[in-house]
Amino acid sequence: MDAPVDGTALWMVAHLVIALVLGWLVGYERHFSGRAAGSQVYCIVCATSCAITLLAGYPSLWYWGTAHASGGGDPTHVIGSILTGIGFLGAGIIVKSGLNVRGLTTAASIWGSSAISILMGAGFYLPAISLTALFILSVAIVPRIDSRLPARAAIAATLRFRAGYKPRIQEVQRSLAERGLSIPQDSITIAHEGGRFEPQCMFIANTMARSEAMNRIVAEMAEMAEVESYTIAHASRA
Repeated sequence: MDAPVDGTALWMVAHLVIALVLGWLVGYERHFSGRAAGSQVYCIVCATSCAITLLAGYPSLWYWGTAHASGGGDPTHVIGSILTGIGFLGAGIIVKSGLNVRGLTTAASIWGSSAISILMGAGFYLPAISLTALFILSVAIVPRIDSRLPARAAIAATLRFRAGYKPRIQEVQRSLAERGLSIPQDSITIAHEGGRFEPQCMFIANTMARSEAMNRIVAEMAEMAEVESYTIAHASRA
């Protein structure tokens, strides 16, 4: 049994690489904005979708070119069921804890890995091997590239103001903007207990490393006399 001819296989691999690069461009914009779904997730999803679409476009090569000659099966009949079923499995890994979303990369990897088996089962060996290499590249190398590029760092913060102080969000936002920080409106939650206001929010630091952003916010909070105590942590937005 022969795999798809080299020319077609190489053409498929080239399309997979292009799809991954385009996915990275979209993913980097999300990474730059401090979103939870980083570039690697978009790379995996784009490469997987491209692989399945390419597979459906070469029916003469299914099952080593014997599918139509022998009245064999059509892999597209089961692809949808496989991807949907694995999608539910991956969705169970995604966890949202406070302002953090975790498990997106693992879920995307599990979903995308099903495409590798689909390609192998249909006899598309080189595209399957190439897709595996692209997944490893997405998970191991792409985050390192992203870390060297400008991005906005998301920091979750809980502030506890001194008793009797009434914070004005507009004034706080204006003060933060002067320091290159901002607060997304949809991230603000304010509690009041024992005469003290305790807002929970997310700080977005413009184009700096996450460690640098954390250090800057710690310094800024320490200089605010009206802040009695605070807690900050790295965060990610959906």
